[in-house]
Amino acid sequence: MNEILKKLSKEILSGLEVSVILDNPKEFPSELIKKISIETAKQYWNGEIDFAQGDYIMNNLQSFWVTNDYFFKNFGFGKIATDCYKAFDAGEYPRPNDDINNAPDEKYSKSLIKKLLQETKIIK
Repeated sequence: MNEILKKLSKEILSGLEVSVILDNPKEFPSELIKKISIETAKQYWNGEIDFAQGDYIMNNLQSFWVTNDYFFKNFGFGKIATDCYKAFDAGEYPRPNDDINNAPDEKYSKSLIKKLLQETKIIK
């Protein structure tokens, strides 16, 4: 798992590059995507990866899903993966009324990650 996370966390990859990292699955690997999403959230929450790394991981997983027509038409991304993706997406940029001294990931992503980890019973 850590090797997959490491490869997904360095830069934005194409759907094909992500497919190779995930061992070229023929069917959408729903359980693996769920596990990667939970592990990404957990590692971010625990300070083991930074926001950019988590954001890369989740953007790469989402890209892997949407760029494969078969996967996109026949499989959902999954609630946990979607919630984790949206949590990182929320912290990508400041809002117009935000204090420029506050990082958007701290303001927006952290609370959504906390909620996800609470819902999955990983934290209380």
